Amino acid sequence: MSKREQLRGTWSFDTALIVTDPSGIIHQEGRVSQRFELASVTKLLSAYGALIAIERGQLSLSDSAGQRAPAGATIRHLLSHASGLPFEQGYLAQKPERHRVYSNLGIEVLGERVAQATGVAFHEYVNREILMPLGISEVTFYGSAAWGAHGSAFGVAKLLHEWMRPTLICQALHRMATTCQFPDLDGVLPGYGRQKHNCWGLGFELRGHKDPHWLGPDHSPRSYGHFGQAGSFVWIDPSVDLGAVFLGAKPYGEEHRAKWSEMNARIRAAFR
Repeated sequence: MSKREQLRGTWSFDTALIVTDPSGIIHQEGRVSQRFELASVTKLLSAYGALIAIERGQLSLSDSAGQRAPAGATIRHLLSHASGLPFEQGYLAQKPERHRVYSNLGIEVLGERVAQATGVAFHEYVNREILMPLGISEVTFYGSAAWGAHGSAFGVAKLLHEWMRPTLICQALHRMATTCQFPDLDGVLPGYGRQKHNCWGLGFELRGHKDPHWLGPDHSPRSYGHFGQAGSFVWIDPSVDLGAVFLGAKPYGEEHRAKWSEMNARIRAAFR
C-alpha cells in the first residue's frame, strides 16, 4: 500500500477517515458511509447554529446567557466554555471567565437560547438552517445539543467543507469563531489534562500551544476543530488548507490517545 493508503494505521475496531481540501474530498479510508456516534463533535453543529442566528441578527454575542447561567454570562461565554457553568447539571457553577470549564450544560443552554431567540425548536433550526441547505442527509441530530448526533464520515466531511469555506455565515464572523476568546484562561482539555492557555474559539477548539494534544506537533496553532468521547474528531489546519474527519466504533480511550497525534501528523505531512 502507498503512504496515502494507510494513513489511519491499524485499529482494533471499525474506523473511517476522510481528508478534504477546499475542492472537497481528496482521500478516504475505511467505512466512510457507516454511521457512527459523533458525541462532542455535535457541539460544532450546535455552535454553528448559534453563529447563523448571530449572523442574522436574531442573537448577539453580548446577549445574556439566561437565567440558567451565572450572572454576567453571555452567549460568547457559552460558545467558548467560559460561562462558569459546570460540565453537567449537578456540579457547582463559578463566575464567568474564571477558568475554561468544558461544559456540556453550557452548550445545551446555548441551544435553548437559540430556540428562544428564533422561535424555532433547536433541532428543527439546525436541520433547516444547516443540514438541509448543505444537502446533508447522512447526519442526524437527535438528542443533546452537546453530544446527540450521529452520522457518516461522508456527511461530516460536508460540514467540514463548510467550516473551511463558510457559505452560511460571513468571513468576519468565521474569523472570530476561529480566534481564541478570553485567551488567558486555563482549564482541563478532556482526555489531555490541564492546559495553561486552553484556547477556544466560538464553538471551535483551537490547537494553540497545548501539550499534550490530539493534533500533531506540526499543526498550526491556528488549527481548529473538535473531538468527541465517541472516538471522533474533525480538524482544519488553515496553514495548509487541509481538513480531516475520523470516526470510529469505540469510545475514546487509550488507543485513541496513543495514536491520534501521530496519525494526524502523518495526514498533514502526506498532503502538505
